[in-house]
Parts: sequence; C-alpha cells; structure tokens
Amino acid sequence: MEKVLEGKTLSQKILASLPERIARVSARAGRPPLLAIINYFDDSPSGIYVKRKIAACGKLGIQVRMLKPDPRQGLAGLLSLLSQLKADTEVDAVMIERPLPEGFEVPAMWDAIPADKDVDALSSANMGRLFISKTADWERAGFFVPCTALAAVRLLKFHNIEIKGKRIAVAGRSAVVGRPLAHMLTNLDATVTVCHTKTRDIPSIFKASDIVISAVGKVRWLKADMLAPEATVIDVGTNIDENGRMCGDADFDGLKDMVKALTPVPGGVGPVTLACLLEASVKAAENRMGGVSDEGREEKHFEKGTLL
Repeated sequence: MEKVLEGKTLSQKILASLPERIARVSARAGRPPLLAIINYFDDSPSGIYVKRKIAACGKLGIQVRMLKPDPRQGLAGLLSLLSQLKADTEVDAVMIERPLPEGFEVPAMWDAIPADKDVDALSSANMGRLFISKTADWERAGFFVPCTALAAVRLLKFHNIEIKGKRIAVAGRSAVVGRPLAHMLTNLDATVTVCHTKTRDIPSIFKASDIVISAVGKVRWLKADMLAPEATVIDVGTNIDENGRMCGDADFDGLKDMVKALTPVPGGVGPVTLACLLEASVKAAENRMGGVSDEGREEKHFEKGTLL
C-alpha cells in the first residue's frame, strides 16, 4: 500500500481556521456560536462521536446544548422540539444524531428541520439544494451538505487522489451518506456506481473500480478478494466489533498490504467529518448575522454562481 489516508492532519487544518471566525461571531453577536445536538441513543456508534463533538466544541469555544427527547413522546415530540429550535434566536446550528426511533425518519421530520441551522443537511431544503447544484463549490455556497459525504470528498482531495474520470463504487445508498456522496462525486466528473443489498455481484463492480467507498455499517465486511490491487478504499463505516472496539467496514489488516491507499477507522473520515460539522456550525452563525467572511466583510447568503 502506498499510503494510509489519515484524516487527522486535514481535520486540524480545518479546525485551525475556526478560532478567528468564532471570535468575530462572538464580538458581533455578543456570544459564541451555539450548536444544539439531539440524541436519542447514548449507546449507538454515533454516541461515541457525540462525546468528541462536545470536547471539540469546548476547545474552540463553541457552545453546545445537548437535548435527549423522550422517545415516548413520539414523532410529535421531535417535531415540537424542532419548531422550538427554529424559533430560538440563541441557537445557530442543529445536529440530529442518527439512528432515530423507528418511524421518525419521514417527510414531516425532514421538512421540519430549519434549513438555516441544519449543519448536517438532513432537511428537505438543503438536500434538494444539493441535488440541483451544478457545481462542486459547496463549501462556499449558502446552504449545507451532509458532513460525512463532504468529509470523504475533502479527504480524497487533500491526499491528491484523482476523482475526475475515475470509476468509483459507493457501497450504501443512505440519504445522508451514499446518495449525496455519489452525487458530489458525479459533479466532480467521476463515473459512479451505487451498490446496495440488491446489487448483483458486488465484487465484480468493486474490482472494476479505481476507488471504493463503503458506507454500509457492517463490521469488516470489505475483504481483499473483493477489490482490485490498485484500488483506493475510503472507509466511512463506524462500527463496534465483538470486542467493543470501533472499526470500519473494511478489513484494514487484510487490505493494508494489498490496496493502493486506505483510510483507517478510527482516524480517517471520522475526524474530518467532525471538523466539517464544527466548520458548518460556525458558518451557520455567520450566515445568521448576514454572512461574515474570513476577511470580515459581509457576503450574500447565496453567493453568485455557487448553485446554478
């Protein structure tokens, strides 16, 4: 393997750009940015990242409001909470941790998320904006895109992995990772195949791909005999194995001596996703104040040329 595609360096680079922006927000708003996190399940794999988000926010000076609704209140309870957060002028950003209780992921919930605070782009508005976008300039656009999908793209670019013209297989068709990621990569001129549980002969597709991205949430399911020797593997999976340790979808030990490049878990896409979330939270606060740029000047909410 030529290299491990670690994400810590890129994560640190993104985070290093935020203190100055946070200081400007604080000076103008009279308070630091505030991120509200909704989490129903403490023991899910995402629960591990919640603790990291809180710690990272603390280091940067971003306020966090943790919210754990009672599942017995049903979907109506979540919709009511989202309505309150939309109206709360002290809240700049809203993050909904998944999984959610059964029956919650319905159009009414996606429609209720306030788009201007929706830093992980779960709302119907932000997801729709992504899919009508004809440019890859999401970082400068006035809307948000899914942080994990964005992190995978940024990690590829950071490590100088060519996307244009490449054959890329994305395993997983979730609304928050697989599908938006495939769209982003297509916008970057890759030819993308989305694989899922009904896809026939997945190994043949993987072996014909230059880059394989797995976001299925299955412990070490991606094996060496499923890939071409020169493949680049981006592991988006966040799983807990039989020993209680975090691991990815890829069998890292089995792949590291065979593939061209590979992301580790932990330490790959995860840190970049966290950095993208915090960056988006700061951007949400800036947008709510009219768009304070890195140079301190005001910008329009939607910059010319970033959407159509």
